Amino acid sequence: MSRLLAVVAAVGLVGACGRAEIPAPAASAPAEPAGDRADRPDGWRWESYGGVEVGVPGDWGWDSQAQRLDAWCIKPGNHPPAVARPGAPIPAVGCGVDRTTPPAGLLIANTGWTVGFNRTDKGDGTDREGDRATVRLDGVEVIIQAPKEWQDRIAATVHRVQVDDAGCPTSHRISTGPDLRPTPASDVTTLRRVTSVAVCKYPLPDGVSAPRSSPRLLSSLRLDGAAAAEEIQRIAAAPVGGGPDNPADCATEVAHGNEIILLLVRSATGTAEVAMRYAGCVQNGFDDGTTVRRLTKPGVRPLVTGPNRVYGGFSGTPEKRDMLVPSD
Repeated sequence: MSRLLAVVAAVGLVGACGRAEIPAPAASAPAEPAGDRADRPDGWRWESYGGVEVGVPGDWGWDSQAQRLDAWCIKPGNHPPAVARPGAPIPAVGCGVDRTTPPAGLLIANTGWTVGFNRTDKGDGTDREGDRATVRLDGVEVIIQAPKEWQDRIAATVHRVQVDDAGCPTSHRISTGPDLRPTPASDVTTLRRVTSVAVCKYPLPDGVSAPRSSPRLLSSLRLDGAAAAEEIQRIAAAPVGGGPDNPADCATEVAHGNEIILLLVRSATGTAEVAMRYAGCVQNGFDDGTTVRRLTKPGVRPLVTGPNRVYGGFSGTPEKRDMLVPSD
């Protein structure tokens, strides 16, 4: 991977972005990452998708790739820098393509500075068009829409991982079948001295599309210390019984939805798993392998922020929508 601009002065780059300074260094996550670790500039964070990590400045936000890149003309321009993931439905709108100049959807003026992700069947390599560089690695493409200097700087951080910076493995058995439960089972009410929770979002077979041979991590975040312990307490306090469900609204083959969140909980007793099903019409809830508890807003919200944010594309009641989708 090219590192031609690894020593470019931060001041010059920040001026291009219109910010006063590179953000202050973020605290490093005490994860157990495994893979080809790359260097990351001070103040940057790791973003993970499909077994590939990329570094981005720590003050970048998150957005829906469907509207940021795929249907950019709905809300063009004036976007703050963000990491944009696929997952939300793409609006049925054509934004047009002008092949005499770089396509409008590949211009910073229309989409803002963006790093996006997708799975790909193409081999490893890098392509450039308009304001975009696309780095392909191990079946993942990292879309970098930024000035050339920043394209190179961000591209230099792209690397494979087996376990990402949040502590989430690239693949997990929970994503291979809609009825799988955490194994071994662990009663969430018995967990004591919780130190961290890796919050890992995976795809599920949707019952319609041909499943990929290797379902891979979609996004992740991490809770540590008091935030982790309090989240497990909220889940343990949720009512037993699961839900909210709405089975009449989904065909059987798609009733479980197309994604799931798995919590890897580290405590005094080791590592336990808790699955959160939320994307379908049936079997929603927090499942520790022994008991299924109802989804609650206090329990759900900390798990679907930042990189795990939900932008739509799920089936559910107004109660569940209020838990999953921010009001802004």
